[in-house]
Amino acid sequence: MSMAYLIGLVFFVMIAGFTATLAVGWSKANRSENAGYGSGTGKKWTRLGSIYALCIAIVLAVFFALLNR
Repeated sequence: MSMAYLIGLVFFVMIAGFTATLAVGWSKANRSENAGYGSGTGKKWTRLGSIYALCIAIVLAVFFALLNR
């Protein structure tokens, strides 16, 4: 398997995970079963966004390190 396929697979998994996270968070069942779900969403989204930003930064650093090898 070439490096391009591996990098593409990593990005695909990251995008799929992000999409699944949003789908679960915005699902009707999730909002109706937990009445307090909407409170404190700013902190939740900030924390989740920072986790995704960190993961993207790590993947890009590895990508460029392997590219310059």
